[in-house]
Amino acid sequence: MIRILLTNDDGIDAPGLRALEAAFDRMDGVECWTVAPDSQRSACSHSMSLGKPVSIQKRGPRRFAHSGVVADGVYFALVHLMADTRPDLVVAGINSGANLSEDVIYSGTVAGAREAVLRNVHGLAVSLVSGDDFSHAAPNAAQIAVQIARRGGNSPLLFNLNYPAGAFEGPVLCSLGTRPYQPLVRPVADKGEMAYLLGGPPVVGVRHEPGTDVALIEQGKASMTPLVINQTAYGVLEGNQLQFLEGMKVYHD
Repeated sequence: MIRILLTNDDGIDAPGLRALEAAFDRMDGVECWTVAPDSQRSACSHSMSLGKPVSIQKRGPRRFAHSGVVADGVYFALVHLMADTRPDLVVAGINSGANLSEDVIYSGTVAGAREAVLRNVHGLAVSLVSGDDFSHAAPNAAQIAVQIARRGGNSPLLFNLNYPAGAFEGPVLCSLGTRPYQPLVRPVADKGEMAYLLGGPPVVGVRHEPGTDVALIEQGKASMTPLVINQTAYGVLEGNQLQFLEGMKVYHD
């Protein structure tokens, strides 16, 4: 029996999550659990509700909604709810919208998969770049999830998987690219107080490096990128870029 934990940052009633639940339900030998926010939590990144109670609501057999952010739910499930029945894999998604390139820093979807890896469980983040038809992405993502879950092992893997709208080629294993957004701050009315909306749309006309996630999506191919937890810049640490830091030496055994 393969056990999968589902989460997302669009909320427990989001169609992308429902599509994944349905895809897993059609597979033999797969037990699916869902622990997801009770409403939208997009771009919450890897924040957690430390010192603030998180409420849990049972929404059906093996389905739970919570009042926290995405990482809260994964942490609760792995440390408490499923402590004696640990999942083989945590799948976050299917997100409505892209999680490409620099998006992985801000994404609550990716954070859900990353929290799994921090708790020694494989993590897979899944996103649909555009549109609202999950019928192509969901079955494929479920098949990939089962392959990862069957791998087992003590070194958990983290993947970021993006699908273009409609039918697709792939997925293709690739690196992250670059996807800059327009820097934008817009004033808005908010109960008479000074308030602003932050962030603009992606910059158009950018030439993307071939073979990166953004370039593949533009070609109608699904992209799948392995990610890492350790963010040490080894190239900087071991190179000559830090000589301006007087009196410091790089640690060596």
